[in-house]
Amino acid sequence: MTSQKKSKEAQTAGENVYQYLHTNIIQLQIKPGQTININELSDFLKVSRSPIRDALVQLARDGLVTTTPQKSTIVSKINIPRAKDERFMRACVEERILEEFLKCYEQTHIDALKDVLEQQKQRMENKDIRGFLRTDDAFHSVFFQVTNHPFSLENILNMSSHYFRMRLLSLSALDICEQSYRQHQEILQLVLAKDYASIREMINRHIVDKKDEEIRMERKFPDLFTGIEGADYLKSKIWEDDFLMTI
Repeated sequence: MTSQKKSKEAQTAGENVYQYLHTNIIQLQIKPGQTININELSDFLKVSRSPIRDALVQLARDGLVTTTPQKSTIVSKINIPRAKDERFMRACVEERILEEFLKCYEQTHIDALKDVLEQQKQRMENKDIRGFLRTDDAFHSVFFQVTNHPFSLENILNMSSHYFRMRLLSLSALDICEQSYRQHQEILQLVLAKDYASIREMINRHIVDKKDEEIRMERKFPDLFTGIEGADYLKSKIWEDDFLMTI
């Protein structure tokens, strides 16, 4: 095997490990604060330690893992100030996107939004938190797609890992889930009324104004947020479990 081929295979292995860990972290399948044991993860994924280390370097750049002075690697806890910044960035962009959407949407786009709302209602009734969040993003993606800004949404989602985990955590509370669904219904009605001033106010409530939710989640899950000492140590079974389903 040539050195070039070996290098390409190593890169692919690192990318696969990165995608696996990234997905498991932001989907809250791995608990924030969990210590990652490279040897145990290597055995579980049946890969060498090298691609795991490469993946952890990238995840550290993403703010999803941190290295302690003892040189252990821990899944980053949810950082509230960072989540606020990520929400602020999204709201600023989405306000402009909706302003453009009001000038160009057609009935087919309204029908698409209604279809997503129906799917979201079903996910809510089934208590499918991740499915609900996927339909939440699908609802907002209609605005970005119609205005021809798909990469703006992609970049926002890629840079919103702490906000994403906070959303999943919050949606584990049924009343917050119901509130999010109602706000989507209101956004649709405001779009039909072409009431941009009220849309801006609603986007602020829907995305930015989450202080009460933050306080509630911090009180309910204090060990999941930055500033609380201590970390859970990895057991092999962790990679087979799903943290979100335990809360």
